[in-house]
Amino acid sequence: MISDIEECVLKKIIFGEKNSKKIADSCGITEVTLNVILKRLIDEGYIDWEINPTEKAYRELKWVNGVYPIEYYVNTKKFLKMTIEIAIVVMFFVTLILVTWWVLWS
Repeated sequence: MISDIEECVLKKIIFGEKNSKKIADSCGITEVTLNVILKRLIDEGYIDWEINPTEKAYRELKWVNGVYPIEYYVNTKKFLKMTIEIAIVVMFFVTLILVTWWVLWS
C-alpha cells in the first residue's frame, strides 16, 4: 500500500510528468523527499529506473479519477490508421453519391 504523497507523485508520473521540480512542487514536497519517494516506488515496482510507470502501477491504480493516459489503451498508430481508412471510405461514398446525383439530375 502506498501513502497519499506517494500516490500524488505516482499520479504525476502516470500522466507523463518527468520534471522532478514540477512533481515536487505540485505535490507540496521537497526534491529530497521526492527522491526518497521515487526510490520507494521503484523498490515497490510501481516505476522503473527511467521514471516510467510499470504494468503494476496501471493494474493496481485504477483509482486515478477514472482517467488513464490514452497510450495505455489505444495503440496510437493503429488508431490513426483506422481513422484515415474510415475517412477514405466516407469520402469514396460521398463522391459516389455526388456523381450519381449529378448524372441523374443533369
